[in-house]
Amino acid sequence: MKLKDYVSYMELQHDEDPLYIFDDKFGETTPALLEDYRVPHLFQEDLFGVLDYEQRPAFRWLIIGPERSGASWHVDPGLTSAWNTLLCGRKRWALYPPGRVPGGVTVHVSDEDGDVDIETPTSLQWWLDIYPHLAEHEKPLECTQLPGETIFVPSGWWHCVLNLETTVAVTQNFVNQSNFEHVCLDMAPGHCHKGVCRAGLLAVPGKSVRDIENHPAGTMSAWNHNDMTRAEKRLKGSGSVRASNSANQCASFEFSDVHESLENQVFSYDIGFLSQFLEKEKDHYTSVWSPTNPIGQREAREWLRRLWVLKPELRGLIWKGACLAISVDKWYACLEEVSACHSLPPPSEDEKLPVGTGSNPVFIVSDNVIKIYAEGGLGYSAHGLGTELEFYDLLRKVGSPLINHIPEIIASGFLVYEDGVYRTVPWDGKGMPDVLAKYYPLELSYANSCFPLGLWSKQQFGMDSSTECSNKPIWPYMVTRKCKGDIFARVRDTLSKADLLNLASSLGVQMRNIHLLPLPHGEPLPKPEDNNVRDSDPPEWKQVISTLNGRKNNIKKHLANWGGTVPTVLIEKAEEYLPADMSSLIKFVKDDDGDSVYTFPCWIHSDIMDDNILTQRSLTDAKSTGDRDLEKLDAVNIIDFSDLSIGDPLCDLIPLHLDVFRGDIDLLREYLRSYQLPFLRGKSNNDIYKSVGNSKFSTASYRAMCYCMLHEDNVLAAIFGLWKDLRAATSWEEVEHLVWDGLNRYQQSSPTLSS
Repeated sequence: MKLKDYVSYMELQHDEDPLYIFDDKFGETTPALLEDYRVPHLFQEDLFGVLDYEQRPAFRWLIIGPERSGASWHVDPGLTSAWNTLLCGRKRWALYPPGRVPGGVTVHVSDEDGDVDIETPTSLQWWLDIYPHLAEHEKPLECTQLPGETIFVPSGWWHCVLNLETTVAVTQNFVNQSNFEHVCLDMAPGHCHKGVCRAGLLAVPGKSVRDIENHPAGTMSAWNHNDMTRAEKRLKGSGSVRASNSANQCASFEFSDVHESLENQVFSYDIGFLSQFLEKEKDHYTSVWSPTNPIGQREAREWLRRLWVLKPELRGLIWKGACLAISVDKWYACLEEVSACHSLPPPSEDEKLPVGTGSNPVFIVSDNVIKIYAEGGLGYSAHGLGTELEFYDLLRKVGSPLINHIPEIIASGFLVYEDGVYRTVPWDGKGMPDVLAKYYPLELSYANSCFPLGLWSKQQFGMDSSTECSNKPIWPYMVTRKCKGDIFARVRDTLSKADLLNLASSLGVQMRNIHLLPLPHGEPLPKPEDNNVRDSDPPEWKQVISTLNGRKNNIKKHLANWGGTVPTVLIEKAEEYLPADMSSLIKFVKDDDGDSVYTFPCWIHSDIMDDNILTQRSLTDAKSTGDRDLEKLDAVNIIDFSDLSIGDPLCDLIPLHLDVFRGDIDLLREYLRSYQLPFLRGKSNNDIYKSVGNSKFSTASYRAMCYCMLHEDNVLAAIFGLWKDLRAATSWEEVEHLVWDGLNRYQQSSPTLSS
């Protein structure tokens, strides 16, 4: 059909389900159209881009449709993510999170080849026939997209779209670091994991809708059906996998493989949870390849090989993804061929991360939270648990009010797998348990201390990665009572400015409580193998200085690794902006006694993001009326202390300002008002601000900017995303002034340490 004929059709049609154009070849037939738009900077990373064009799956579409046309319920192919920008018209969107099958939708997964087939009414039918019968808590996330607006659909999310009028849009699917493991998992042979990724706990044998209703914190929708019992949901023999939801039919999903250990778990889209459903007997080379996989078997192996060669900075992630898609043994054989062809060394122990351990897996059982420390190997994870237990012990000893705003520890220890049996060994962080010493025979400087794997040992461990142990059958764990409140990331868009100011004020109080907590006593740390770290540098700062110096020495490469995030002109000026010696960020001028003045280190959370903050409301004078408008956000809880360390308190302010406050200067000011601590706290009793004078190294804005540039995560993407005008900046001073200048005004008026 020619375009002019389709335009005539759109103007004249009265179809209930009109023709809808999805053109995936527009860039090839009319290349000039590709010059008319740019991929939004948040979505520019696309790991399929290493493949030749004819090898990669279709990924971009020009979409044109009249009113009443639309896309019925689906999950994007291969668990990829997508962005969709509307050029004209209006689109109505409905979305459910991963694992929640929409009402009226049936999912089939073939047990022969893992082919996924979805039965669904048209978009218009669903809105007219199903949506009106949904209870309020069963309704999807909804929005109307207007011209110029872009919507992001994360991996695994169900969505359907209805065109309210004639629309033109452009969309692209992509694989990046955040969804890479999910895409690899979906390529793995078998059908169980594919069902769980799309239908959640409905795909678990023995899980009835009634069971799921007992877990309101889960992401499953509940559909009552009186004829359905738990026994009926178990599979009797092999067959295709089927799940459905409708107003009159509840969901069922049946597997021959029973996972009894999941009895009390709530569905999680975390890769560690989903990878449990891989069918180990399936082989990448001999099993039937699913026709719904985005690329073929050979292309999948070639894709992973190319990523390994072309993306060396991502090899830890690539290893995990390849082990999911192919298996450890088969992937290692592939790597031997790749290494021989490209003269590459074999994968290091750091690159061979365990599958599903991109972060510490978390499971919710009733009102308790179980966290398995699995990130980075046994040494790293054991120190993470030991440091967290030491932190809690200090809170109790000093009577810190912070203890009322963090999760309560119920149990902790080690999960050990021996002789085919799992068992738990309790541990409160004190002393060295025999089971840990068996698998972790380290000569620790702090082995005789109260917390041998506490903060100071963790700092020393960071200096000597050669002591790391991985692939051991032992995992540290912690069980905590679930904090009350809503995760801030999920409710931020529903909060008023007054709520957000209350949040900032409460966070200031709680972060002050963290930063005022005394550091534990310990022996001086040994000097790192770093020529830029001197004996005169304070021992508690040596590891920090060593790390910063290492990043500073490779700053251009470090910034270039973030793709197009940082303008080239700024990359070239980075070395000039940073201090020659990173100790300058924490050491200033001589005091009256001739000694160097240092800022005091403190405990830092290191990951104070919007998904680690819980918000609580309470009724004030309106309690008797129940008027929600008079509810006040008056409590904040902080979770996930896995990354505790010591450092400059400014390091905690970076994620707060960029992620939690999103650059809002009013929220930053309110936070600082309640924080009430100076950013310079030295060992001298004299007025430290008189001592340091006007040195740029002493200004909070300069130090914060340096920490942003040297951060292990791409925080600069947040800066250039929030302040888009800065992409035209020609100096780091411009960036510093716009983002962090408010800190200097606070520093000049903040109290001294003595006050």
